[in-house]
Amino acid sequence: MDEQAWWYVNGNWVHPHEASISINDVGVLRGYSVFESLRTYHRRPFHLDEHLQRLYRSAQLIELDVTFSFDVLRNIVLESIERNTYEHTTIRLLVTGGISEDGVLPAGQSGLAVMVTPLAERDMERFSRGCKLITTHLTRALPEAKTSNYVSAIRALKEAAQQQASDALFVNEHGHVLESTRSNFFVFHGDTLITPQHEVLIGVTRNVVLELARGRFAVEERPIHLHELGSIDEAFITSSSKEITPVVQINDIVIGNGKPGARTYELEQRFIEMVEQGNF
Repeated sequence: MDEQAWWYVNGNWVHPHEASISINDVGVLRGYSVFESLRTYHRRPFHLDEHLQRLYRSAQLIELDVTFSFDVLRNIVLESIERNTYEHTTIRLLVTGGISEDGVLPAGQSGLAVMVTPLAERDMERFSRGCKLITTHLTRALPEAKTSNYVSAIRALKEAAQQQASDALFVNEHGHVLESTRSNFFVFHGDTLITPQHEVLIGVTRNVVLELARGRFAVEERPIHLHELGSIDEAFITSSSKEITPVVQINDIVIGNGKPGARTYELEQRFIEMVEQGNF
């Protein structure tokens, strides 16, 4: 972490080592908070408005009153880019319930932190290598909202690390494969691209990938059954930081020939071209 970065915390611009949130904030005491993570390419935010809209939607889902406007938050994000010198960054926005007088219910003003960290150039080796995932039957509360409740995700990631995997896929009681701890999940059956639509956090990058796929591949937004994993041809995950990352193994199942597939590669190239042309 660059300690000289500029972060915004509750009205002040501070360096990371100076950043603090009150222990009486219900985001700290009770985990009552939402967050959003987006990235910049060459100092330009990727689909900023869509990320902010999702942040407000998450807050609405958990009935967290956001006491600042969309435009105020947007301007703070843009100022955070200007104050820092990085070419590519991850920008994390945290909205907390704010100070509580009784240790449970927020008393009024919501809290806000905007944290900026540098990102390296795109790792093409990661794409050529692909990743291994595991499945888990741990459940997450209200997956449609991006909250700071990451207990299930952290437990799943620890389990994945023990099995030399990079992430875990949540599977519900119906045997539906949903999403990973921080990414959306896609599979190819032939030329048909499939991704879940319900019980998942609808990712901004997910929606961009679907738009890139339409007109080239058939697209189905539907549940992916656990028993399907042995017959899929390709798989990948998407997020702001991971972009499109191929999946070459899930548990003991090798996907396709164990290498990133041609259709996934085509989508990745379309995504890179879109970014390089600034079409976002």
